[in-house]
Amino acid sequence: MLAASGLSGQIDPPEFLCTRSDGSAEVLSWNNVSNTCGAYEATEIYMSTDPAGPFILQAEIFDPAATEYRDDNPSGELRYYFLRYRYDCPGETVGTSQTLDSAIPATPIIQYVSVEDGDIILDWMPSVSPEVIGYIVFEVTATTFVPLDTVFGVTDYRFTPAAGAAGPGSRSFRLVAIDPCGNDSAQGTIVTPLSLTGGGGTDCEEDVVLLPTSAVLSNYLPSTSLELFVSVNGNPFALAGIFPPNATEIRYQGANDGENLCFYVEAVLANDFGRARSTEYCQLVDFSQPIRDFALYGMELTDAGELQLTYADDRVQPATVTSQLLVTSPGGQTMIFPVSDPVFGTGGTIRLAAPFEQGETVGLRIADECGREVTTNRVMPVFLETTSLVPGQNLLNWTAFENNLPGQITYDIERAIVANEGAAAGAIYNSVAMDLTATTFSDDINGVDGVACYRVIARFQPEPLTSGQSFPFRSNVSCVLPLTEVFVPNVFSPVAHQDGNRVFRPLFSNLPQAEGYTLRVFDRWGGVLFETGDPSAGWTGEARGQRLPSGAYLYQLEYVSSDGFKRQRAGVVNLLR
Repeated sequence: MLAASGLSGQIDPPEFLCTRSDGSAEVLSWNNVSNTCGAYEATEIYMSTDPAGPFILQAEIFDPAATEYRDDNPSGELRYYFLRYRYDCPGETVGTSQTLDSAIPATPIIQYVSVEDGDIILDWMPSVSPEVIGYIVFEVTATTFVPLDTVFGVTDYRFTPAAGAAGPGSRSFRLVAIDPCGNDSAQGTIVTPLSLTGGGGTDCEEDVVLLPTSAVLSNYLPSTSLELFVSVNGNPFALAGIFPPNATEIRYQGANDGENLCFYVEAVLANDFGRARSTEYCQLVDFSQPIRDFALYGMELTDAGELQLTYADDRVQPATVTSQLLVTSPGGQTMIFPVSDPVFGTGGTIRLAAPFEQGETVGLRIADECGREVTTNRVMPVFLETTSLVPGQNLLNWTAFENNLPGQITYDIERAIVANEGAAAGAIYNSVAMDLTATTFSDDINGVDGVACYRVIARFQPEPLTSGQSFPFRSNVSCVLPLTEVFVPNVFSPVAHQDGNRVFRPLFSNLPQAEGYTLRVFDRWGGVLFETGDPSAGWTGEARGQRLPSGAYLYQLEYVSSDGFKRQRAGVVNLLR
């Protein structure tokens, strides 16, 4: 019944309970309320055919103990009533009761049915009729309606099905509202719990396919989404995905072989009206474990020239896989190398021997027994180049570390001072700078005696940065040699007392590389007497196995200095016998 509350004053109105139809009349029922301001005179009944009025005085009842009134209504029109008292209380405000109509109670709206811990829960919106005092919960069978319970003062009902009873997903319910006059509402919509079945997760079918009976949601309040929850091996349920509210198939792609999985879905009602949970579906997964995506964090080149890759190794992966290393040139050409060593179960690090040049990128491609494969992100290591800007100041430039993953990349600089470039591999490196984001750095080494060798440490922190994970990757070692200085003797003698004076060869402050090096000795007519590409070799004063006589000879020297420039020297050397 519809109602509109009146104002309550010092003369309180009767407690208007309900109306009921009796033949061609409407019977009004109320409880009397005591007032002490003066003498009782009458109980007034007001009626209208429009809830907005106007209301007319339909009857006056002079018996203060009366609690019912019969109003003839032969046409059965819908009427609206309210009650009030008349007391001999001059100047007092007169209160009116709530307004009730002559119809039966309005049908309650069931918001949803949920299944939780084996119990069935019905939740509904209160009937809009103010005279409603309770609700009858019915179970709907194929042949009849079975009353389960009558509840008062609540808008939900929870019960545990009897042992051996039909499963929750096959049971249906409806609701009626009741008032104190014995009226009940029209029976509401039949509702059934959301049930969940499934399959898959066998052989090479990696997805567990879940089938919610989404059609039953049409009898609930509107839903905004379906949320999937999963329990793995008896652990607590956790959210595993969000899907459209009308989804009839949900694929769960996180299963691993041998897991015991249980699922349920929850329909999330609009405007936060509640959540309708489905029945549970459980399954033991028995399939060929599929390969899972994993992140390749980065790579570095070891001192032995191997490619050392670091990656995520924290997911369940198949025991048998086929692995390939992909090396792609800047022009897009990809070379494929088989990987025979295990990739998974290694702690996330593997060393591979494969040709690699600066500018190339590296990735992994892994396939499982069913032919499913994943290809990782591509990574590129840091390559460092160093040069001397001016004496005492070295410039470092390096290529950016790349892995195409969300996260933060910073660079640390380490330096070792060694006697010569050959000692760089086993040297102890000390930190020079940390947490750089640029790819260039200038180092002041004034007062340092020796060869300065450097390496860059690229540090990758994957998102979320609060995880504390950090993966370091070393660059190549690059040394800054002092500028090459050369002294070319102008005289030598194979019979000299000191060994260093018996051979003609240039003397370098630091020996140049063999590449680009040439020393030639000529006679006065331009004939070549001696030629070498070894910076440590020299001329003994012989040509074609014969000792040459004392005299002046011409030489020509070509070499590449430590600054990378090609230099030449020419002159005369005197041979003494």
